Amino acid sequence: MDFPIVELMDRDACTVWLTEHFHPDGLKCPHCKAGLEQATRFRKTKQSGLIVYRCKACRGIYNLYSGTAFEGRHFTPEQTILFIREVVQGKPTAKLSRELSISRTTGLTVRHLLQANAKKEQATKPLSDLEVESAEMFQNAGKKGEGHGDPQDPPRKRANKRRGRGTYANDRPPVCAVIGRETRQVRIQVMPDTKGDKLCPFVENFTRPEATLYTDEYDSYNRLQRVRHTVCHGKNEYARDDDGDGVREVHVNSNEGGWTGLRNFLRPYRGVHKAYLSGYAAIHELAVNHKRISPSLVAKLVRNHLF
Repeated sequence: MDFPIVELMDRDACTVWLTEHFHPDGLKCPHCKAGLEQATRFRKTKQSGLIVYRCKACRGIYNLYSGTAFEGRHFTPEQTILFIREVVQGKPTAKLSRELSISRTTGLTVRHLLQANAKKEQATKPLSDLEVESAEMFQNAGKKGEGHGDPQDPPRKRANKRRGRGTYANDRPPVCAVIGRETRQVRIQVMPDTKGDKLCPFVENFTRPEATLYTDEYDSYNRLQRVRHTVCHGKNEYARDDDGDGVREVHVNSNEGGWTGLRNFLRPYRGVHKAYLSGYAAIHELAVNHKRISPSLVAKLVRNHLF
């Protein structure tokens, strides 16, 4: 059931929120970086209701959306705030577009822009934790939305049940993650496959050399240059106490719980194109790591990298 909440929101309050979150350092001319004090009000847009400014220094024209992924879009401030909120929380584009009264094509285009920015903002530093879990999952993701005119290349059947470990090529891209037991921070990456030459560099890049690593028995981890403890899922073992203190510290249950969160985030979409799976995973990683939206995070998500 759609719930058009846009009609209940205050436009002035939304405009103030967007100004604070889109431009934490203050709204400036995107051409010469002059402040708003050096601009005059030029006009007001008809559809979005935004004030358009003319810069006194360079005579450039700009508004609240200039330099962001919403530049040139006719979103009202209310629509923009709800759009960002629902993208971060994982609402499907079709439902989101109906509730906000925007075209699905526009919604999908802007969503992909936000996802591309989220990928750029994924953490690049290793986890600070001394105890880290690593695991991988395989997500069914084909070429959703693409036509299959060639009878020799039909679309795959729903629910890909290929035996063995998935790969990007067979429409079951592996999603790999490491999670710190103390900070609960995660690093997520979509990979072409889970061979050791790809899996081990990912784990080593995002963990400290002195960290203790907990994994399952998958042999691709064998070349890791880390202290490693394994739990054998193949023998129905899910947690083990190695040091005799009564605490079963050898497990990857934190990471397995994380997969539940990612799958729940992806489930409402009823399938995603594998080319965009990394973008959805990046949005989920930011949501897990940041917990709460902030002006700096919103500014990074919406910024237009042409400026």
